[in-house]
Amino acid sequence: MSKKQSSQRSEAQKLFYTEVFKQKIVNEVLSGRLTQRQAQMIYGIRGNATIQYWIRQSQGLKGYEKKPLQPANFAEVKKDVAFKKLEEENKELKELLRVAELRADLWQHAIEVAEKKFDIEILKKYGAQPSTASINKDQKKK
Repeated sequence: MSKKQSSQRSEAQKLFYTEVFKQKIVNEVLSGRLTQRQAQMIYGIRGNATIQYWIRQSQGLKGYEKKPLQPANFAEVKKDVAFKKLEEENKELKELLRVAELRADLWQHAIEVAEKKFDIEILKKYGAQPSTASINKDQKKK
């Protein structure tokens, strides 16, 4: 029996390779002695993915078999979406807070500059008593 067997039919040929032959090719490709394309040409291996499939098999991977999909847990997906929404909203609010703090600092600085430049007191001190002029205005309105 040769390294490969083929049937002489008009339909597509089915080739069968021994495990020893497959392992030899895989070892040569993985060691770097041959590329996959060179191994295909030298040993007459058909199919562009055949050697790659053998390599995956030798490494314990399942080649082209699809892994069964786990059913989606919609409750978890909903939580993830809600969590991402909250994270995005949190980012936006932090940016708005940063801008508001910058504005407050700017106004504070502008008031300090105006107080120095015009030598007037703009900010009211906590617990300050209103002037007599403003008290008289309030009494006239009543």
